[in-house]
Amino acid sequence: MNDKLKILVKMQKCDDKISELKVLTEKLPEQLSTLKSNKASAEEALANVKSEIETNKMEQQRRDLKIRTNKDQYGKYQNQLLTIETNKEYKALNKEVSHLEQLNLTLEDEIVVLMEESEKLSENQVQAEKVLQIAQAELKANEKKLEAEIEEVKTEMEEYRNKRKELARGLPISLVKKYAALIKNRNSKAIVFNINSSCGGCGFNIRPQVMVDLHEGEKIVYCESCSRILVFNNED
Repeated sequence: MNDKLKILVKMQKCDDKISELKVLTEKLPEQLSTLKSNKASAEEALANVKSEIETNKMEQQRRDLKIRTNKDQYGKYQNQLLTIETNKEYKALNKEVSHLEQLNLTLEDEIVVLMEESEKLSENQVQAEKVLQIAQAELKANEKKLEAEIEEVKTEMEEYRNKRKELARGLPISLVKKYAALIKNRNSKAIVFNINSSCGGCGFNIRPQVMVDLHEGEKIVYCESCSRILVFNNED
């Protein structure tokens, strides 16, 4: 294998590693984002439950106040009944008394329902607090680790890019441009190896004469189908 091909193979290995690291540059931030999102969602869920509990409490208080107000009015009506002289007035006022009694019964029933809902909401709050505690613990345990890994990956990628750049200095600029175009347009695979007389990139059958050139390894050979640079075998 001539020196140019050896350099190209080494450059491809750098790009292979860069491609692997690119996956991590997406995966690791996603993991961190998920942990942060889980914590935020748990905080929101707990806040919503607490808001529902507060609303429930206020609704109970509102009904309690209404019941007390009705009872005060009920007492006034009862006193008025003692002073009424006509039967018509007595019936009308007695109807108001009955209405207040029925209204308070309804309000008391509603309070019972709210109290039952309050118990359920309290259970939901306990569960929401547990979920939040787990989310907080997971984020605390992994946040700095993931951030460090992200920085390590970025540093490693930069190292491979610099290494590839140094290797490229040993090649003609036209060949470097050809290699870069293939990396861009051929799924980051510019250099591929012969696999059973077929292109390792697209599977195109390599003609016998081309196989001879590959075996000799003295010139740059391109796949007649995908235009990738063909190499006979991987010589580490």
